[in-house]
Amino acid sequence: MSGLACVVVNPSKRGATPRLRAALDAELRGAGWGRVAWATTTPEQHGARQAARAVEAGAGLVIAVGGDGTVRAVADGLAAADGARGGVELGIVPLGTANLAARGLGIPLRRWSALRLAAGAEGHWAAPIDLLRVSTDALEAAGAPPEPCLVVTGIGFDARLVAATRAGLKRRAGWGAYAIAAARSLGAPRLPMSISVDGGAREGSRERTRARCLLIANSGRLPAGIRLLPGARMDDGALDVAVIDARRGLAGWASLARQVLPPAPARYSAPGRALAEVRLSRGREVVVGLDGPAPLEIDGELLAPARRVRARVEPDAVVVRVPRPR
Repeated sequence: MSGLACVVVNPSKRGATPRLRAALDAELRGAGWGRVAWATTTPEQHGARQAARAVEAGAGLVIAVGGDGTVRAVADGLAAADGARGGVELGIVPLGTANLAARGLGIPLRRWSALRLAAGAEGHWAAPIDLLRVSTDALEAAGAPPEPCLVVTGIGFDARLVAATRAGLKRRAGWGAYAIAAARSLGAPRLPMSISVDGGAREGSRERTRARCLLIANSGRLPAGIRLLPGARMDDGALDVAVIDARRGLAGWASLARQVLPPAPARYSAPGRALAEVRLSRGREVVVGLDGPAPLEIDGELLAPARRVRARVEPDAVVVRVPRPR
């Protein structure tokens, strides 16, 4: 193999060490890449522009080294620049806290194993996966395009959890920082909302409900072995919607925990049978209307609160290097 491989690194991650960079460079050259280019993210440029420039330069492989935010941005840049050709593969070396994209794709969380997989030193499979495109009334008012979503968009409790998770605690406690933040966010209010999955604007197509949290997901795997949406896949051309509600304070959250904790995938109680309810649906597009501005996050990044959220799936948007199927 000859040609150009580009590595996009988030330098704020502790794992992005000179040793890791040297090892990745050696693995890429050992796999036959004649040239290796390096780019770093900045607070203003999270990876999309760097990935697009790599495609323009003729790269055949772009590797994202960082957390879910970096992977999301690089995937977006590849989808925008290379979507018509599909000739550039994405490698992932997860250095984040939750690493939800890597978990959903079965990519090793051990950085040295992931490094060899991304470089091609170990057997890999080039798998087309989906992206979600998320627009909100706040983005539209600012004249901004839809945001990409690789893993999950969360409204309500999920976004409050992200906001409550302090960066310093993440460095010390890893993904356990999210558990601590979750305990601080249990008082998240129940949000009145309307939900339409593949319903457009047809009268009567919207479900009216109240919920603590709504997830629009491309993957359903969380840390600690939790499979929150067991049927969600990143390559099925669909998005999964989970409407999550818990009543009576801690008793309701305890009921939800019993339904989702491993070792088994989540199994949800029938409506009216428990203090916590999760209603699942699937489609290609979902529109959510809220009575007031609600907190919103995409792949761990907070966005401006929104009253209206629309998400659609973009099938086979990017090709990712994943472990070869057994």
